[in-house]
Amino acid sequence: MKKRIFVLTSMTLIMVFLAGCYMPAPTTSPGDSMTQVALFAEATLTKLAQQQQTATLPSSAETEFPPTATQIPPTATSVPPTAVPPTATSIPVVTVIPVTPVPATATSAPSGVTRISFATGTTNYTVKETIPANTTKRYALRLTQYQLAEVTLTSSSTAHIAITTEKGKELVNFSQKWTWYRDYASENGDWYIDVRTAGYAADINLYVQAPQRVSFESGKDTLIARATVPAYYTHNFVAWAAKDQTMKVSISPTDGLVLSIYKLGGDVLLSSSEGKTSFEGKLPVSGDYVISVTNSKNTSSTFDMTLNIK
Repeated sequence: MKKRIFVLTSMTLIMVFLAGCYMPAPTTSPGDSMTQVALFAEATLTKLAQQQQTATLPSSAETEFPPTATQIPPTATSVPPTAVPPTATSIPVVTVIPVTPVPATATSAPSGVTRISFATGTTNYTVKETIPANTTKRYALRLTQYQLAEVTLTSSSTAHIAITTEKGKELVNFSQKWTWYRDYASENGDWYIDVRTAGYAADINLYVQAPQRVSFESGKDTLIARATVPAYYTHNFVAWAAKDQTMKVSISPTDGLVLSIYKLGGDVLLSSSEGKTSFEGKLPVSGDYVISVTNSKNTSSTFDMTLNIK
């Protein structure tokens, strides 16, 4: 019985399905706001439009904006000028020049300036006098351009120096309170050396030195300089040499003469206290070296100074 009911029910459902397939499509009336067919059509069009829109839109990766480029400072277009190496310092070439004969004592010029002059065959002079308190005394020393000069003041009470050139250039002023100065003359002419005392009179010793420049002929490394030095005087030479060169110095004859050598503004290579008349040694730095020959006798002495640098 149950089997028969199942079969009849199944056949009824099949017949209803087949009848639906052959039914005409439903029509819409003007009054209908939305039929099932319209809903289906709208849904279909909406889906199609969405598919087309999706097809035309770029992918999410394509819609990402590229990151803003990091700002890189432009490369400098101006190149700093190439540093020009300094010109190599040339070794001064000065021939052996005899010391110009001058009066042995300082003489007063009409203007009241005391002229300092070296004795024949000498390269230095010492002014010895007493200057009253609160007084300035002026001295004049004639120099040639590039000549080396050194001024040293000693006194029994406070006193200082000031130095100006003939053209008015100030080298030292009293406010510096100096008693010593050394330099190369920048021009031909006088150095005016002023000595000022303080509240007391002073017995002064104003020592002035202008060494005799010597140098080698081209291609030579040895020279002989002849000089005559008065009794108890010192004759000063100055010569340029380079670092690590070997300097050899000797004097002849040796009787009563003593040799001393020092780097200008630097070390003493040979002191006169050692009582030697010759020297050999490696030079510590480049520059001018002062070679002094002191006569300890009470008579003048003529000597040859042999210098070798290589």
